[in-house]
Amino acid sequence: MYFPYLRGRQYELIALRELLENNKLGSAVIPIIEPVRLSPTLVSTLEGFKDKRQKCSIVMNPGVGSFLEEYSDFSKSNLATRLDSLIDESENFYYVSLMSKDYSLEENFKSIADIGKQITVCKKPDDLQGYNKNYREQETAYNFISEIGRLKREVQGNKVKISDNFVKLARNTDYSYKDDEFFSDDHKYFIEDEYKGFSDYSIVGEEYSESGFAPYAVAIHIVYFDSDENLRIHHFVSETNQDPTNPAGKFKEALEKLITFVNEDLVERTLAINEFEKLYKTGSYPGLGTVKKLSIMHHIELVSKYLDRISGDSE
Repeated sequence: MYFPYLRGRQYELIALRELLENNKLGSAVIPIIEPVRLSPTLVSTLEGFKDKRQKCSIVMNPGVGSFLEEYSDFSKSNLATRLDSLIDESENFYYVSLMSKDYSLEENFKSIADIGKQITVCKKPDDLQGYNKNYREQETAYNFISEIGRLKREVQGNKVKISDNFVKLARNTDYSYKDDEFFSDDHKYFIEDEYKGFSDYSIVGEEYSESGFAPYAVAIHIVYFDSDENLRIHHFVSETNQDPTNPAGKFKEALEKLITFVNEDLVERTLAINEFEKLYKTGSYPGLGTVKKLSIMHHIELVSKYLDRISGDSE
């Protein structure tokens, strides 16, 4: 099973929605959404998963963003009511609790009775205190752990490996100095390593920042399979990076590099790659949020196709 972990920003939610609408999420993919805002896009995306009877997960005690404050805000009561109804009615959702040293069930914005629909996340040894106090004797659906020996020894049952495979650099220009690197082989070895699945933060990375700024360079991050079916990531970076002006021109420079890579049959075609090709042919600039959206879509669809292939579910 693959559990792409996304923070629920607008472009991440739209990425999931477009994959869902185009039937590009296989049964072995269960997205996890850590909501950073209580937004119409969040609720409509979850409604789409419910309507399609596609599995997904929502973090009940998000550690970043302003979701918890907004959930209690009377001005957003309509969205909160819709979200509550989804949680009460959907049979295909899982509910994630982020463990910490002092975690308690009261941190979750809504209580969930069915333990078989719950997921825990432990990323450091201190998180075990919250896990042991609240979930150790419970038969949760899955338990996410980072690759720390103590966590693997002490967390009970249905373990999922969670990793941050994206090496985040301070500036987009820095990616041009190492434009191709190893990304992951978790999809190959998770069963051998005695995990029920694997999880990552796609091409965004675990680090979360509220602030945005105009970058000097545009970088398109695309994962692909090498000859050994390891996932590698290639960074396509613009050339004219002296100042933050002309993002459309910088995008064109980066996109030209990506299209050359695609034409050399180095990247498996996906819905997102087809969209990048359309943007290249029309000379359109969709904005940096859409660039991230397409890169996420490509990664998730690629892994979904791989898992379908090895399980015999591919068309």
